[in-house]
Amino acid sequence: MYTREHFSLPSLEATCEFVRERSFGVLATCHEGEVFTSPLPLDLRGTEETGLFVAGHVAKANDMAAAFAAGPPATITVLGQDTYVPAEWFGVRSRIPTWLYTSVEISGRLELSDPARTREDVVVLIDRLQRSTVEGSTWTLDEIPSNLSDGYLKNIVGFRLHEPRFKSCFRLNQRKGETESLASALAASDVAARRELAPLVLDPPTHRPG
Repeated sequence: MYTREHFSLPSLEATCEFVRERSFGVLATCHEGEVFTSPLPLDLRGTEETGLFVAGHVAKANDMAAAFAAGPPATITVLGQDTYVPAEWFGVRSRIPTWLYTSVEISGRLELSDPARTREDVVVLIDRLQRSTVEGSTWTLDEIPSNLSDGYLKNIVGFRLHEPRFKSCFRLNQRKGETESLASALAASDVAARRELAPLVLDPPTHRPG
């Protein structure tokens, strides 16, 4: 992913927070000369001190699953808010239209998970997402009849992505001017993603000039 320092998040902590908040991305890898991609839920776990890794899974019927055993390199792209920006939103007509977006790329090495670890990773992911989505949730996978949960788990293939390397690109009109006009137009939109971008344009969470 192409990026510049002033488009990049300033810390690994901020980057991991973005990935965990989204917990969904597109995994890309290759096998026998063919490129495979899959959108899927993701669980970024660990710390910088203990070691970070991403756990996930795909359907066993997904052709991508055949690549995991070879331990190939892979990249995960996590996308946040984005929008097209027409020239009028800058308050002047001499600006070129552009696109604002927020994204993080994670590259690393895939490792196939056995059924026991796949189940563990699914349980950990569900538990985290349940607690962050439903206040006070106590729901667990055990509430599903075992024949159904076991059948589901038999039809997926788990993986972990190790030795992750992170890049971030938050293109938010940095250093371009007409910021207030752009943020005002975004905030007035009836599209939720544009409204969420408005405060980021006013105060980008990226590297500041030194």
